[in-house]
Amino acid sequence: MMTKLASLLVVVCLTAGAAGANLLANGDFENGTVKAQFSNGYPDGWEHSWGANGSHHADSGYKYDNYGIVIWKNDTGLLQHIPAKEADSFIVSADMIHPPAEPLTNRNAIVKIEFWNGFLPTDAKLSETQIAVLTDANTTDTWYHFAGTATAPPATADARIILFIEDTIGASSGRTYFDNITAAQINPPATSPDFNDDGQINFADYSKLAGEWQQTQSVYDLDGDEDVDINDLRLFAESWLTPIPSYPGYELVFSDEFYGSRINYENWSHQLGDGTAYGLPAGWGNNELQYYTPRPENSYVSNGNLVIVARHEPYQGRNYTSARLRSFAKQDFLYGRIEARIKLPSTQGIWPAFWMLPTDWEYGGWAASGEIDIVESTNVADTIYGAIHYGGQWPANTSSGGSYSDGNDFSDDFHTYAIDWEPTRIRWYVDGILYNAENSWWSSGGSYPAPFDKPFHLLLNVAVGGNWPGDPNESSTFPQEMLIDYVRVYQKTP
Repeated sequence: MMTKLASLLVVVCLTAGAAGANLLANGDFENGTVKAQFSNGYPDGWEHSWGANGSHHADSGYKYDNYGIVIWKNDTGLLQHIPAKEADSFIVSADMIHPPAEPLTNRNAIVKIEFWNGFLPTDAKLSETQIAVLTDANTTDTWYHFAGTATAPPATADARIILFIEDTIGASSGRTYFDNITAAQINPPATSPDFNDDGQINFADYSKLAGEWQQTQSVYDLDGDEDVDINDLRLFAESWLTPIPSYPGYELVFSDEFYGSRINYENWSHQLGDGTAYGLPAGWGNNELQYYTPRPENSYVSNGNLVIVARHEPYQGRNYTSARLRSFAKQDFLYGRIEARIKLPSTQGIWPAFWMLPTDWEYGGWAASGEIDIVESTNVADTIYGAIHYGGQWPANTSSGGSYSDGNDFSDDFHTYAIDWEPTRIRWYVDGILYNAENSWWSSGGSYPAPFDKPFHLLLNVAVGGNWPGDPNESSTFPQEMLIDYVRVYQKTP
């Protein structure tokens, strides 16, 4: 966070409309690292997109708060992906300074946003906009603030914020410090029918919806089809007539109802790949077959649902694609009632899950820091499972849990899956029916009630194949969809 501005010499005033929250993870570089967990950090963090002549730093006078980034060579740059699609507009800002001891000489420091038709390095760049350029004409030892806007062109599927150094002629030198990098969507789509954000869904909200009737690209589009029409009115009425339930002694602390036309990246980020970039064997440690992507073909919001789609298609050396979303470093929780209303997929080789992992792994690697599986199913969805994983780090891990079956196929309709997580007990429910409870666990990294006494984050994914369900066969059908109506977290009233 910025505490003061030593000297503001360049200011760009923007009145293009209200902007949302910062879409960049670690935009102020305060978490102690610049390196994303894998080479395509979408949108979990920064990556060294080329070169290595740059570093995280705490140099006095050349940072806001505790940390910043310094780059000093023209073969170095940092990159972070953010979600984007055609016609999305963004405001990007940055603070930059160069020191008198190593001033910029025939060298420019640049912040820009690029729009691409995909998130892989082999995809095509469609356009770019330079937001900030610091040159040797700028006074040394002076913080400069830059800001600018850009709009995604047709075919956009990804945006990239890039920080780098560029030499103007051969004889060049100097370094630049960067801090407080932000990227926010201008007039981001509404994610709730509570359009005026007063905690109530009523006629005041209806008047806003009615005022945009039959408009396209509207922030009041609830079903994600880019038109305000009868489907949006139906979703509005359902929300009005079906308020979020309350539980005695609990208060609602988080809710994503999946309205609007896109995933809310203030709550979620995608994990990508086959697991190798996270230090796991290919197949996410379970011999799974899918490659997780952020493509709209694999995850999107529509008709009031988050939809995760597993597809049978060749992609990046794998034969299946899917999506895995998590709330890591965005929505983290310690204790509470955590629930989601989900319609599960069902075919041989499918493995959907709503689950939790520790945010900080304070007791050691998996499973010493724990895992909470709120609901999983495999293959034909006639049985659902809930479990915890704990003990020592693999292979000294263990688990316990339970299952529920009532003779029905859980993929036929939506069901509500929940846990009630307390310091020394976790209970599992399906549609309000208690089917499992655990109160005994341990961790090699700490004393009971470790490891389930630290904040955890949420995950939603659909895996294909793996050690538990086995692989798809000739009876399997694809694509397979998991629909999530909502995710809610309640915690006990103080």
